[in-house]
Amino acid sequence: MIRKSICIIAIISCFIITDVCLAQEDCSQKATKDICTYYALNVGGFKPKIDGNLDDWKYVDGKFLGKEFWEAFGEQYSGEKDLSATWWAIWDKDNLYVAFNVVDDVHQNTKAGDTIYAGDGIQICIDPTGKKTTHSGVCYEYGYALAGGKLSVWRWATNPASKGENSEFAIVRDESKKVTIYEIRIPVGDIAPAELAANKTIGWGLVVNESDSCDCQGGWVGWASRSIVFGKDATALATMVFSAKTVAVSPQGTITTTWGSLKN
Repeated sequence: MIRKSICIIAIISCFIITDVCLAQEDCSQKATKDICTYYALNVGGFKPKIDGNLDDWKYVDGKFLGKEFWEAFGEQYSGEKDLSATWWAIWDKDNLYVAFNVVDDVHQNTKAGDTIYAGDGIQICIDPTGKKTTHSGVCYEYGYALAGGKLSVWRWATNPASKGENSEFAIVRDESKKVTIYEIRIPVGDIAPAELAANKTIGWGLVVNESDSCDCQGGWVGWASRSIVFGKDATALATMVFSAKTVAVSPQGTITTTWGSLKN
């Protein structure tokens, strides 16, 4: 009887694990499932400092991109110490804030300008209308990298309503820990006509690129990655919802409660 119980539990566990893996795969490529929706919390009275220090973000539930989110495009993958990442997003009425903690055993990017995608770095794709159909049928793409030893940003495609590139960002590489931190503040005018208000949405996708040896875009971990790679496809985007939940801050200006849990 005990053995039968153990077997039943094992079988149920296998189904659960398989379901989770399939859900993650859906989010990694073309994010059409509800599980791929990200609920970004409002910052309330607290504003993160854009300095490459993610102590502020430990109160936010991020999304971890591990081996289930890896896609190869020439590079070999040896596990989550080779490449993995956690990302977060929060908002206020004037800004979208995004942060990444990237574990990467080798940081390499020799590129500049519109080629910074062909090396270690991040790319973000959005549909500012939330309808997953955008100007000329593409989503709008933004990239950040520590390339050639310099902080680099590029806009491959922007909405005609956008005011351009005015983001504030920090990228910090800790070679001893094999970690690269990205911290970004994007003004609402840069992603017009997006509305940064409770319960509004945007289409959302991202990739964290890998370039250990090929001096190219050799692979990535991503969230709705097909919105970026193999064509700029707005229909492949996931959804970001701007939650009405806010940060709780004490009169002394210190965080007194966590920033809440995002929908898994």
